[in-house]
Amino acid sequence: MHEHDEQAVDAFIDLCSPYSYLALKPARLLAERSGCRFDWWPFITDFRAAYGGEVEARSSRDMAKVRYLYMDCRRLATRQGLTIRATTKLWDATLGSQAMLFAKSRDRLWEFCDPMLTAFWRREFDLESHAEIETALASAGLGVQDWRNWLSTCASAELAAALARAEALGVFGAPSFIYRGELFWGSDRVDLLAATLNPAKPWCF
Repeated sequence: MHEHDEQAVDAFIDLCSPYSYLALKPARLLAERSGCRFDWWPFITDFRAAYGGEVEARSSRDMAKVRYLYMDCRRLATRQGLTIRATTKLWDATLGSQAMLFAKSRDRLWEFCDPMLTAFWRREFDLESHAEIETALASAGLGVQDWRNWLSTCASAELAAALARAEALGVFGAPSFIYRGELFWGSDRVDLLAATLNPAKPWCF
């Protein structure tokens, strides 16, 4: 676990959050253009609390909110050439978040996350499946036995530390970006982050 670097952007994403998925392309483009290091971390949202509990227990207002959320995300995804389909259940992102940290520790973060998230948002990937996670890691060039060893010895502590980091920085949702103590929450705040990183340079995403 890295010490906090005031010159870097701490970037927190929830693998189950469509807005996190939508933030990846502009945020990574910003990192490339600005030269600022982005330190990527998983975040796990309590979607049950945020959207009215289990699917079958939600009120009509809660259901309308979720329907709008996905309609909104599909419109935004079209601009990026992405596909987002509404999820069919409340996913547990624990295993996937641990795999994200493992891939990051082996410098294969995007080799793992990019194809995995593309498949997940097309409803072609089971985020809770050990077998599918292992296949995705292997496809990213990572060793399955290395992953299994890491999972049994380090994964729980590493994820707990990442979530504690988020709490210490004041993160309450994803995607969130923190730069020099300033919090930017939401995929639509990347432009404000860009202006903070370099106020003199116009940005367009």
